[in-house]
Formats: sequence, structure tokens, C-alpha cells
Amino acid sequence: MINFLKQYWLSTVVIVIIFFLCFMSASDFPKVPVRNIDKLVHTIMFLGLSGVIFFDSTSYLRFPISKQRIFWGVFLFPTVLGGLIEILQGALTTTRSADVFDFIFDVFGTIFGLGIALFINRYFLKNKIA
Repeated sequence: MINFLKQYWLSTVVIVIIFFLCFMSASDFPKVPVRNIDKLVHTIMFLGLSGVIFFDSTSYLRFPISKQRIFWGVFLFPTVLGGLIEILQGALTTTRSADVFDFIFDVFGTIFGLGIALFINRYFLKNKIA
């Protein structure tokens, strides 16, 4: 467990920040005059999470990893986490609600992250950076 936390410390910090933001009272956020800005925020949060997991998985971009590891870590884990957060918001809070569209935009973020991770990983393999 200690080795896992050493390798994925940055990912762990980002996950804690995402949980904190997702469970804060909505009234604590500043009002922004942009419609559906929260959907963009969800996309960016989960794109960032996917990127940080890829960054940690490659030991800070030092070597390529398998496509399976990219799929499980960069796409599937953040997607499941996004769904879990939405379920918990609906079940455990009174100031937030479960929103299927928030989850859809979480998935968009992880899809973007997956694409970027596959591109960077392919660059590693093509240029034999290892």
C-alpha cells in the first residue's frame, strides 16, 4: 500500500480535491454568469484526473505503459469514480443532487484524457523512449 501511495500520490491528492469540490455546498461557489459552467468544470476535473493518473502510471513520463493499463487507470477508474460521486451526492447530501449530465461530462473528460494518454504513450513507443 505504501508503494502504491508513493507512486500515485499526485493522483490521490487530485481525487481528494475532486471529492472536496463535489461535496461542498453549491452555495459556497461563486455565481458565474455562464450557463452550465459546472459541466465544463466536470469535464476539466476528470480530464485532469485522467492525465494525472497517466502521469503517475508512467512514473512522471519516463516510460510507456500497456494499453490495458491506460484503459483501466486513465478511463475506467475515473469513470466509475464520477458515477460513484454522483450517486453519493444524491444519497448523502442535502445541498447537492445526483445529476446524470454531470456524470456524462465526467465521462467526456475521461475520454479526452484517454485520447491524450494513448497519443503520448504511442509517441513513447514510436520513439523508443524508455
